[in-house]
Amino acid sequence: MAVTQSPVVTLNLTMLIQGFYNSSTDIMVQDTARVYLRNSASPYAIVDSAKAYLNNSGTGTFIFSNAVNGVNYYLQVKHRNSLETWSKTAQTFTGNALSYNFITANTQAYGDNMINVDASPIRYAVYGGDVNQDGYTDLTDVTLIFNDASSFSSGYLATDLTGDNNVDLSDITIAFNNSSSFVSKTRP
Repeated sequence: MAVTQSPVVTLNLTMLIQGFYNSSTDIMVQDTARVYLRNSASPYAIVDSAKAYLNNSGTGTFIFSNAVNGVNYYLQVKHRNSLETWSKTAQTFTGNALSYNFITANTQAYGDNMINVDASPIRYAVYGGDVNQDGYTDLTDVTLIFNDASSFSSGYLATDLTGDNNVDLSDITIAFNNSSSFVSKTRP
């Protein structure tokens, strides 16, 4: 007996990461992100997840094997040092595909929880600075970044908020500013 396999579905996602995006060039440092598909009803259980590489325009293609056409899912986006961000509303795959663009307005995120990173063209990004992934950018994150900056740490580190592979004052500044604004995750 042949095993029937569900067709894969594709999410074409566009998102920018604060600190990784350069408003002078309209280019983002490329990095990976993970998207979790969550049920649209509480407790919003995870249905599937996929990891993909975001190119310098912030676009990535995420492939899911457990998603179903016509079913509503929230998109939960996670990045190594950014604040977890959810889609404003539940989304539906049609014809095994879905496109979602976070960068056009902060209202694309649940709770309007993104930061404006460019005035022309208008661009929004997920908040950076949640180094320990606890849902808040706070003094704990600032301290972790400060400690790595003090020891001149470099490489692919969670404390590198600009994606330049160096932990320095620019990374501390992003986390400090977001901490001062009490930035935290917002979810349904």
